[in-house]
Amino acid sequence: MKLPKEPFLALAAIGWADGSLQRIEAVGLLRAATESGVSGDELAEIERATKAKVTLEGLELGGMSTWDQVVTYALAAWFAQLDGVVSTSEHTTMVELGDKLGLADALRKRAAAAAFDIACLPEGGRPERYDFQKLAARLKERLPQVAAPE
Repeated sequence: MKLPKEPFLALAAIGWADGSLQRIEAVGLLRAATESGVSGDELAEIERATKAKVTLEGLELGGMSTWDQVVTYALAAWFAQLDGVVSTSEHTTMVELGDKLGLADALRKRAAAAAFDIACLPEGGRPERYDFQKLAARLKERLPQVAAPE
């Protein structure tokens, strides 16, 4: 599951929406970015976003495939609940992200449900144990019409 840096900057914005990005969120974000093939200067930019507040404003998410948009939203759904609670501000930022991605409500719900399925696996809610490959597989099962070709 390869993604560009922008989805991870969007995740950082969700983490910061409640005013602080928790250590567990930073760990999860950096692990997700690394497992998605982000490295070098782009990974350093994401790491900076875990230390200084970022927002969705000005973040360009256009040009991504529908698959990348769905994966981004699914990761955001997982990420928003990583610290144990989805605050009102995080929920509002999730809605804003879905709007920026141009995802229909049905796609948002299926993507979030797939992320929740994987988080419910044994220790799946922990950032060091969350299985991003299983998330991609679950999304392909639930949303075959937008799945990226193998």
